[in-house]
Amino acid sequence: MTTTNTSKTTALRTHTCGELTAANAGQTVTLSGWMDSKRNHGGVVFLNLRDLYGVTQVVARPDSPVFKIAEETKSEYVLRVTGKVTLRPGSNANKNMPTGEIELEASEIQVLNASLPLPFDLGEHAGVSEETRLKYRFLDLRRPAMAKNMVLRSRLSQVIRNYLYNLDFNEIETPMLTRSTPEGARDFVVPSRSNPGEFYALPQSPQQFKQVLMMSGMDRYFQLARNFRDEELRSDRQPEHTQIDLEMSFVDEQDIARVVEGMMKDVFAYLGETVAGPFPEMEFSDVMLKYGIDKPDLRYALEIKDCSALFKDSQFKVFSGALAEGGVVRAIKGEGGAVFSRSDMDKLTDLVKKHGAKGLVWLRFKEGKWESPTLKFFSDAEQAALKDLLEVKDGDAVFIAADKAAVAAPCLGALRTELIARLKPAQLKKWAFLWVRHFPLLEKDAETGNWTFTHNPFTAPLPEEEHKLDTDPGNVRSAQYDLVLNGVELGSGSVRNHTRALQEKIFALMGYDKAQVQSRFGMIVNAMDYGAPPHGGIGMGYDRLIGIICGTDSIRDVIAFPKTTSGACLMSDAPAKLDERQLKELHLKIVE
Repeated sequence: MTTTNTSKTTALRTHTCGELTAANAGQTVTLSGWMDSKRNHGGVVFLNLRDLYGVTQVVARPDSPVFKIAEETKSEYVLRVTGKVTLRPGSNANKNMPTGEIELEASEIQVLNASLPLPFDLGEHAGVSEETRLKYRFLDLRRPAMAKNMVLRSRLSQVIRNYLYNLDFNEIETPMLTRSTPEGARDFVVPSRSNPGEFYALPQSPQQFKQVLMMSGMDRYFQLARNFRDEELRSDRQPEHTQIDLEMSFVDEQDIARVVEGMMKDVFAYLGETVAGPFPEMEFSDVMLKYGIDKPDLRYALEIKDCSALFKDSQFKVFSGALAEGGVVRAIKGEGGAVFSRSDMDKLTDLVKKHGAKGLVWLRFKEGKWESPTLKFFSDAEQAALKDLLEVKDGDAVFIAADKAAVAAPCLGALRTELIARLKPAQLKKWAFLWVRHFPLLEKDAETGNWTFTHNPFTAPLPEEEHKLDTDPGNVRSAQYDLVLNGVELGSGSVRNHTRALQEKIFALMGYDKAQVQSRFGMIVNAMDYGAPPHGGIGMGYDRLIGIICGTDSIRDVIAFPKTTSGACLMSDAPAKLDERQLKELHLKIVE
């Protein structure tokens, strides 16, 4: 008797290659897939037939009419195989694979398509460059690890959509062709054929449109949105990426946090993991003090300690000089760091110098006493107090930075990240979420000297700090929040300005006059004049989330068709030149 899986049954198969079990023994079935591997044992040919769903072992015996075809098949030939499902004899069963108890005795093998010799082995690509994998991405995606990433990405998007639909969010598409506005990165621009000399921009985010949707009364919006940013690329950044984008009306920060935390719980529940809420939260200022970075990896306990009071009477000029100029003295302990050689310490010093430090003071604690080239500058009392403050044990090392707080924090933050990589301390948890709240609203633009936004120009100041916009704008905290997971900035959002007066005041601080505001942001400020509700939202990097879950070092491994670090698609050869006819239609000339 032949049974079928109706959900995946087609004209060319009755089952998938990952479906058959001992319960199917005796059935005649048809499978279609790729020839994954071939073995010849004592004249019997064994083929592994693979599709997206798994692998089934096919057997062709010497007396079978299909034996010659089986012998001649090569890697990645596309085959259609019909035969009887039989139990693998005794010890030949493989309990580690879903189809490991059975094999398919082939009675018919049809070659649906042949394959050229492969540019790399799909089973083991350790020696293959990423460039080769990207050039032959259609082969790379056949590898089970990559296929698993793509399927998981698809399934989790369904989890997210279902979760948000159940909370009455509406999925609404926003334009891909819009106008160029300053949002923190360079725009990709598209020439308009029908409007010579004018250009669309691809959206860096749906920011203004989703706010306008709130002003349109849509109440709850979401979108798995495509965003485009012409930035320098790296392992966690692509010129185009996907964002879980949502916006809500009549909310505060905690309302948005509850929605996001519930979403993350559902995502990780799908994986069989539990994440507890509410997620911890910290003020931006406290995060920078304790971790020196606004996206700390809280799987690890390393904390930066302020030692300024401890060294207030120090005779060490490096410390006393920094303190006299209004700076700080801060330290971090590297548990087990006493193993570092002098060469290691020099490399760590070079690291902090790259982040603006003048140098790095280090000490090792071995066999009950301190070792350091600068130990002579520390009094006995300071040595004892430092040991107590940082809870130093035998075999530990301590690293100290003395500088302005704005320099000491990122230097020790970078050092903390490096210490985690080198010393591999024990993890406190597998998934470490953190809300970082209330970033500065504004910062000075290094080039123009004007105030500019730290996240986006539509972020609202905290109500209790709004009055400082007139007197001390650099110290206004914002209703801005980032969601961090395992040391990665997963999402960023805020409560928004919803009145034109406040929005224009912030634009004025940035150097925009009313005409410029109307020209660049007219859509949103005009809508604010007609009863815009209080609203807020967040955008979360979907590629980054999937990358963290899959444990990949690069988000290119969770995007079907990514670009290289130079922005090229090696498979399609994009970007490419336009011909003269196209350039003429677009009223463009290429200037060498």
